[in-house]
Amino acid sequence: MKKIEKVIICGLGGMGCICATQMSKCKEIEFKVLVDEERYKRYKKEPTFFNNEPYFFDYALPSDTNFQADLIIIATKHDGLKAAINNIKNFVKENTIIISLLNGISSEKEIAAVYGEDKVITSFYIGHSSIREGRHIKQDGIYKFVVGIKSKEENEKLKKLIDFFEITKINYEVSTKIESEYWKKFIINVGINQLSASTGLTLKEIKKDKKHTDLLKEIMKEAENIAAACNIKGHKQIYKDAEKFLLEDIDDAFPSMLQDIVAKRKTEVDIFAGTIIELGKKYNIETPINKELYKIIKDKEKQTRN
Repeated sequence: MKKIEKVIICGLGGMGCICATQMSKCKEIEFKVLVDEERYKRYKKEPTFFNNEPYFFDYALPSDTNFQADLIIIATKHDGLKAAINNIKNFVKENTIIISLLNGISSEKEIAAVYGEDKVITSFYIGHSSIREGRHIKQDGIYKFVVGIKSKEENEKLKKLIDFFEITKINYEVSTKIESEYWKKFIINVGINQLSASTGLTLKEIKKDKKHTDLLKEIMKEAENIAAACNIKGHKQIYKDAEKFLLEDIDDAFPSMLQDIVAKRKTEVDIFAGTIIELGKKYNIETPINKELYKIIKDKEKQTRN
């Protein structure tokens, strides 16, 4: 079994920086950060700061043809996914593994539609949010990349990923219930990211007010109704686990969507409320709270850009 030795990273935000900084300490791995020409010129001149340490990485352009990747890690925001899918084409070979660390429930399907399901391993990030200000990113080390397989045919690829995580010392967990865990994260994000972005409150502040915690549960309940319509096994327990995680297991969070609002960046409301609304129409399920959140957050985006 050939090991993962060459890696491409798409996206140099919090998740991408975790991977890049860990790989930079590992002599067994050769990696490049895939960027467009504008970023290439800028990043070559200016370091990326991760936890106050400056890093100059090795960068690649989409037009490069001299690097074949054993692993491609896509860690962009969702609005950068289409570009990433197009930009990695010169780096994909027959046995390349692709993992997506994007939020939402659609990125793997979009990648597989172009490169085939056999190349994509289901994965996601869970942990404390990174704090990003320009090229300065901070993350407290509380995170893990969760990976899992849906068929025995993917087992060899999973073994390669495990070996990669072990060598690079990137925190990871192998899930035997990857679909359930995947949906749990989605339901958590639909709840806390959107309530936080719409109210301007952190999780700790939300939990001080029963009105807000009740609303958080109602938002996630709409997502659970969608999970039921999508025939996700154990959807009721997934909802309970998501509720417990937010209201009992962690004390506070400064969700990424609230950070986006504060920093006047585009949010990911389209892959949260947008997805819930779209699937609600498909399955004839009412989603009034997510519709209202979608409107509120879109209005906030417009206000921050004016």
